[in-house]
Amino acid sequence: MIILGVLLIVAEVYLIPGFNVVGVLGALIMLAAVTMAFMEAGIIGGIAAMMGASAMTSGTLWWLWKSGAWDRFVLSSNLKTDEGMLLREGARRARYLGKQGTAITPLRPTGFAEIDGERVEVATEGTFISAGSQIKVVAMDRRTYFVRLTRESGPSA
Repeated sequence: MIILGVLLIVAEVYLIPGFNVVGVLGALIMLAAVTMAFMEAGIIGGIAAMMGASAMTSGTLWWLWKSGAWDRFVLSSNLKTDEGMLLREGARRARYLGKQGTAITPLRPTGFAEIDGERVEVATEGTFISAGSQIKVVAMDRRTYFVRLTRESGPSA
C-alpha cells in the first residue's frame, strides 16, 4: 500500500497538474498502510512501516528534485516589485504637488480638476468646492490628490 501511495503521488506530479485528488489519495493510502502496520504487526512493525514509508517518500522527493519535476511545485519567477518603477511612478505622480488648477466638477469631497492641462481625480479635505473654482494640490496619497480652495468661482469672487 505504501508503494501504491507513492506511485499515486508520482502520477500526480507527472500526469495530473496540481495537487488534486490523486495526490491526496496517495498520501491517505500511505497513512492507512502505516496505521494498519501498527494494528497488525505491533509497535515494532508499525515503526518499521513508518520508517520505510518515510525513506520511500524522501527518496521519491529527492528523485523529483533531481529530475526537475519539483519545479512544477515551486514558483521560480521573482514576484518582488520593481523598486525603480515605484520611484518613477511616485515622481510622475508627485509632479502635481503644489500645482494650481481648476475644479471641473463640484468637489463634494471628490471630483475632477484640470491641472497642467490634464483631467485628474482629486479630493478635498472635507469641504465643498464648486465647479470652476481655483484649487491647489496640497497633498498626495497613493491614488488621491488632496486639494484646497485658492479662489472661489462665480460672481462672489
